[in-house]
Amino acid sequence: MTRFQNESYLEAPDFPFHLEQYAFKRKEAVSPHSHEFVEFVYVVEGSGRHFYSGAEYRIQEGDVFVIEPDVEHAYVVEHNEQLVVYNILFSPAILSHELQSLSNVTSFVNFFYVEPFLRQSVQFQSHLRLDPHQRIEMKQLLDRILSEYKDKQLGYRLLVKTRLIEMFVFLSRCYDQMLHKPMTALATEHKVIERVAEFIELHHANPLSLAQVSQMCGMSQSAFTSKFKQYMGRTFIEFRNEIRIRTAKELMLATNSNILQIAQEVGFDDLSFFNKLFKQMTGLSPRQFRKSNQEV
Repeated sequence: MTRFQNESYLEAPDFPFHLEQYAFKRKEAVSPHSHEFVEFVYVVEGSGRHFYSGAEYRIQEGDVFVIEPDVEHAYVVEHNEQLVVYNILFSPAILSHELQSLSNVTSFVNFFYVEPFLRQSVQFQSHLRLDPHQRIEMKQLLDRILSEYKDKQLGYRLLVKTRLIEMFVFLSRCYDQMLHKPMTALATEHKVIERVAEFIELHHANPLSLAQVSQMCGMSQSAFTSKFKQYMGRTFIEFRNEIRIRTAKELMLATNSNILQIAQEVGFDDLSFFNKLFKQMTGLSPRQFRKSNQEV
């Protein structure tokens, strides 16, 4: 059996951390292995089977779990599914001081893995399954950490650690809700739609589809379309395009980028469509808008 070492995956001895999103194909398998580091897993899409320390578990979208060091485990993707996961690999030492301080002033010692971290023994918990509202928040948190880690701008290590703590605080609250609140206390449809709208605003430049956002909140496309318009007063596409055009206007005033660059930056690959939509929504072409504001 393969045992993966810290130096093969983690960034550096003084920053023992790595984060990646992986997409496994249908029927793909990950052979039994273990590792020196802790592996945190969030299932963002699909389902599969997880083999852990002699037991087998079904994992699916919304599941959160931790694999402790030196425990054999493996994955198999189910035949009609794919499996997309975020993997955070790290040594507990990276957060030992922060987690110890946090536990002294909060009730987070009850969280299903803050306490094990402090005991230096991470035990597998079969299910913290996030509800649709929580999944949106979780993906936002992970995307922010991943962005910092990939871009590696000044101070990124500090921000990665800070946002990692933020994620653990969020998950501790989810865990507390799971233990102490009935199912009727889960997020309302309105709250779920509000969180989806926030997610769309943050990721407006990405090629988000109706299928993707409806899946994020656990609704069919028709149900999501109806609920989104009911609560937001416009369709998903109209809402996203309003944000894109608003952002484009801001970029035209704040930068010297050309119109094509701005269109692409806010999510439009088709310049003629961008020009048409911009004029439809503002009454001016992009060039007219920029010129009129430069003359003011």
